[in-house]
Amino acid sequence: MSDASYFSVIPEGKRIWAISSVEGDAVRLRYLHRKISAEFQAGDAVVYLGNILGRGPDSVKALDEVLLFRRALVSIPGVSQFDIVYLRGQQEEIFHKLMKLQYAPHPREVLDWMLAFGLDNVLESYGANVKELKRIIPQGVVAISKWLAQLRQIQKSHDGHIEFMDCLKHAAYTADEKMLFVHFGLNHDAGLSAQGDAFWWGGKPPFVRPHPFHQFLQVVRTLSSAKNTGVISEKYYTTLVSGAGYDAPIYAVLFDENHEKKLVFNC
Repeated sequence: MSDASYFSVIPEGKRIWAISSVEGDAVRLRYLHRKISAEFQAGDAVVYLGNILGRGPDSVKALDEVLLFRRALVSIPGVSQFDIVYLRGQQEEIFHKLMKLQYAPHPREVLDWMLAFGLDNVLESYGANVKELKRIIPQGVVAISKWLAQLRQIQKSHDGHIEFMDCLKHAAYTADEKMLFVHFGLNHDAGLSAQGDAFWWGGKPPFVRPHPFHQFLQVVRTLSSAKNTGVISEKYYTTLVSGAGYDAPIYAVLFDENHEKKLVFNC
């Protein structure tokens, strides 16, 4: 249905674990993974809904935890590497844009916008000097490019981090096209392959509508919030409201083979 480089197709008949925004909260994610491990079955799929990086205390350790959990799962007979899906969240999209900052017409304004979303926490987690980046921005393209090249080298020193950023999907859907997983938003007036930035920043509101999104009977997404966390279930839409990054719970929901919600965990 759509470009395989942007979308992941989950085979029919699988149970699917959806994991909310992590926002750099490695400790809560580690406990959540333990709960999932106790119920995980060979053949299950796992979909991280984005924002592994973020406002929390340690994005590097959170990403390390995701990669370690992936290795543990694929070591189970019957589990494929393709059963674990990572969606690009707002935080990963911001980091992606950061790596092209030298091309921005107004790089300082763009950087300030990124920092408002917590990019400073992500960069500090990698040991990068944000003040240094602010200082060299007026020096122009060459200086910014050199700083970003150093950041790239720091990323490379962390096993699997570059590969993780390169394998992120825009969305995932089941092969029967009844269930769709996105990060944050949708443009209800456009098809799946024409969503563009709506996946990260939202499309034409509201997200929840009294009718399904095209042929999909259930759409699952995540939000990050300092309060009112939990799992909100509507007829055609499910939202995992995570408190990660705000010292509040993160969530995992298990959907069974018939796309019905079976278990909800939080840590």
